[in-house]
Amino acid sequence: MTSTDFPRYFVYGERPVKMVRTADGGLDVLAYEWETGEFVRDLDYYTDIYYSTDDDARRVSEDEFNRYVAELRERPGGPAPGPAS
Repeated sequence: MTSTDFPRYFVYGERPVKMVRTADGGLDVLAYEWETGEFVRDLDYYTDIYYSTDDDARRVSEDEFNRYVAELRERPGGPAPGPAS
């Protein structure tokens, strides 16, 4: 993979997850946090997404990702009701 392959956007189950390059050329994995509507570092999703044998991970465009995140944040009662993992 080259640096032009990132950022990448996924929906894992119902959770938005994005993979981005760090300033030093590394990779960071940021997962949507249901309670706050913000993204937090969670490197476990790298393995979950790339080595899963099920269809839980779906790669999406940046536009689709951003629309989905906006919908989650606009849900009544908070950023998004959903599972903790």
